[in-house]
Amino acid sequence: MPLIKYTVDESRVATLTLNRDDKRNAFNEPMAEELLQALDQAERDELRVVILRANPGVSIWCAGHDLSELDLADLHAENPTLEVARKIRSVPFPVIAAVEGRVYGGGLILLLSADIVVATENSDVAITSNRLGIPLSLDLHAFWLRVMGIHKAKELLFSAATLSADDAYHAGLYNHVVQATHLDRVVRKIARGITACSAGAVANTKQQLNLLAHHAGVDDRDRASITQQCAEILQSEDTRERIAALLKSLGT
Repeated sequence: MPLIKYTVDESRVATLTLNRDDKRNAFNEPMAEELLQALDQAERDELRVVILRANPGVSIWCAGHDLSELDLADLHAENPTLEVARKIRSVPFPVIAAVEGRVYGGGLILLLSADIVVATENSDVAITSNRLGIPLSLDLHAFWLRVMGIHKAKELLFSAATLSADDAYHAGLYNHVVQATHLDRVVRKIARGITACSAGAVANTKQQLNLLAHHAGVDDRDRASITQQCAEILQSEDTRERIAALLKSLGT
């Protein structure tokens, strides 16, 4: 069974469907690799838009990174969700996230990397990294500041609280919040508007906007200090106990 379902319509719009429902669409290496391959295929085929969605009716759109694969001993171990996020930002066509169901952890990275996000009314979001004692890197924190205001990002990250879909819309994470029965229609309407524009002009606009959004820096000394702090937190006994308790509660 494919972990990513890939379909293309006559308007050169691809739909990539997350298909790991039994694991709450949590990303592991095989799932990430399939999604990367699908995005590569869409680029080779010069498609105009990619829609990223989950199977209709799921309660969780994406639970983020599969914690059973998390390497606590290696802070720099590659997170497969980050590979996918980088690819989403680099492809020349817009990626529209069609979100039905709650989004957790690294799943939010996919939304922050997408070009446009349309969500249903039940698409609450939460990131529990601080509750688990998993520190995020400077680059990961930068994702939130590129999309959400700093006050709302701090509330989300500091407290591990759940934001409703409506709050996520007002914070800038979602472009639209719609009823589930209207999700496909709204996403397709946006896709049609994109395909009516110049492919080259859209690709150039995406590149420029992403470059401008990334135009921020931290000096090497501060980066090294924060990286060391993160390593100490990640490898602490407190973090190991928190992650083990969560995995036990999930039956993993």
